[in-house]
Amino acid sequence: MKNKTLFTVSALAGALLFSGCAKKTETAAESPAAATEKRLVTVGSDLTFPPYEYMKDGVPSGVSVEIMEKIAEVDGSYKADWIDTRWANLIPGLKGEKYDILFSSMYITKERLEQIDMIPYYKTDISLLVRSDSDLAPKGPSDLCGKVVGAMKGTAFSAQVQEISEKRCVAQGKKAITVREFETSPQTTQALLAHAVDIQYDDAAVMKAAENNLKAKVKITSTEQFFPIVGGIGIRKGDTATYKLVEEGLNRIKASGEYAKILTAYGLKEPTAEDIAAVMK
Repeated sequence: MKNKTLFTVSALAGALLFSGCAKKTETAAESPAAATEKRLVTVGSDLTFPPYEYMKDGVPSGVSVEIMEKIAEVDGSYKADWIDTRWANLIPGLKGEKYDILFSSMYITKERLEQIDMIPYYKTDISLLVRSDSDLAPKGPSDLCGKVVGAMKGTAFSAQVQEISEKRCVAQGKKAITVREFETSPQTTQALLAHAVDIQYDDAAVMKAAENNLKAKVKITSTEQFFPIVGGIGIRKGDTATYKLVEEGLNRIKASGEYAKILTAYGLKEPTAEDIAAVMK
């Protein structure tokens, strides 16, 4: 990661110009007067991806939301203003200054780092979900050959399934995977339940949440490692002030233990220095 120019907290207050393009929200603990004194940081997120980020009773919820809210809380001078949008709009919206930050369980990839800066904050892998009444019980990548697999449109998932199809299936004389893409993870799960796909290929924590929420309807069968990956917070290139604001807040909640508590509650892990070095080069 490039070296960043250091700013003092007081300098940051004057340096940041945050847009207020989304509807303001207040927590129950805040008075209207206190809320108006805080700057708004617009946070772009696809709020359809439990347990990371989703709407619960009309309120942004999930691991990403909790971490961002804690980061803002320890600073105290601003609050997160969540903007719900679909996945394909995230990076273009950040580059176009519609959002100040992307906090949407976005995997760190070489292609994304060419467009935006990213701050690592969690590690995950892939799980496979099938209907509970299915005869299929895929354990790993090779078990996907010849099957109809559902994945989220515009994500790394679809590209990974295509790679598996080419390298693990076709190259070894097996049938190719038929990939069907859907706008959101819940839509992909609905396609699975409707027999439109045989298997759902998605983030491990997301599939665990689906298994818990749908109880007897679906089950995770995978046991092999797929593509362990590090997720990050997106910051517009050149926006050093926002980068430092988020990075410093994240470091503070790590030091307080709040960060570890949140990750543990959702069954996620903090990436190691080696994990981060592998994706940030």
